[in-house]
Amino acid sequence: MFNLAIHLDFFYLVLYIGTIAYSFTGKILQYKKSKGIRIYLAYMSKSFTVNAINNLKQTGSLFRSSKFLAKKLTQSLNQNKELVVVELGAGDGSITKYILNKMNPESHLYSYEINEVFANKLRGAIQDERFTVLNNCVSHLTTDFKDKKIDYVISSLPLANISQEIKNKLLVDVKSILKPQGEFIQYQYSINDQKLLKNSFATLSTDFCLLNMPPAFIYTCKDF
Repeated sequence: MFNLAIHLDFFYLVLYIGTIAYSFTGKILQYKKSKGIRIYLAYMSKSFTVNAINNLKQTGSLFRSSKFLAKKLTQSLNQNKELVVVELGAGDGSITKYILNKMNPESHLYSYEINEVFANKLRGAIQDERFTVLNNCVSHLTTDFKDKKIDYVISSLPLANISQEIKNKLLVDVKSILKPQGEFIQYQYSINDQKLLKNSFATLSTDFCLLNMPPAFIYTCKDF
């Protein structure tokens, strides 16, 4: 019997091995001219991959998020409103830039990134008065925003690598800082935590982005 999950796991394992090889060599030898490999390389950044290998539990993937995923994550942001947005796990900024592009001049984005290398790269790469990098743990959410309510929390945190206890606290903290009409947007490479999110918020909608490596499920959570 054909087991799709097993075959997909094997497929991603092969890609991960290829990514590790690329991170050390900067090329994939004779296969580099292949169209499929060129598309594959577009999802990778050498500096991101090297850091991801060293901190895979934090990053959750060896691949940068695609522009297609970034667009889906930010499609509900209203450019006509003054927004306060919090990003959890900014990485190298592949989603951060799309968030900023969907915000008007009066809005502000606070991006958490616990990896110091990525945090410093973000500060250097994105010079925007609407942008603040927070190089600390998301456990500080309620302290950092005790006097400010948030319109959107957009999360790239690898929920699969986080303990149940910490996930429960994270969701409580996110709900406490969101405005009544606020939204929590989280993506994941499986539907492992769909039930948890559904039980934590009044409404949950699920979208899917095929053009990402790996493909991703997108959860939009609201309490209204």
